[in-house]
Amino acid sequence: MNASANPEKLDYVPGADGMQPGDKGRARVPSTLTFRAGDGPMIEIHPDYKLEIERSPQSMVLSWEEDGQPMNASIPVLEFDAYLADGRIVIER
Repeated sequence: MNASANPEKLDYVPGADGMQPGDKGRARVPSTLTFRAGDGPMIEIHPDYKLEIERSPQSMVLSWEEDGQPMNASIPVLEFDAYLADGRIVIER
């Protein structure tokens, strides 16, 4: 039987991050990253923030501390891939 006829079905959306659900890592933003998480307000992540990432099945969870307060946002894998591709986020692992 041809392996391409029955491709392995994944229970998550693969991305350019090379991570699987539950994997954690560190990342940085070379310059201020501004984006909207879902229907929420605009979010800014500054280069001096220590950015932690955690892969979930369909999104990437970003966590950082801003003015002494813990912050987090979840963004779709495809959007995270675009940020990786254009250098707006760099994974450090």
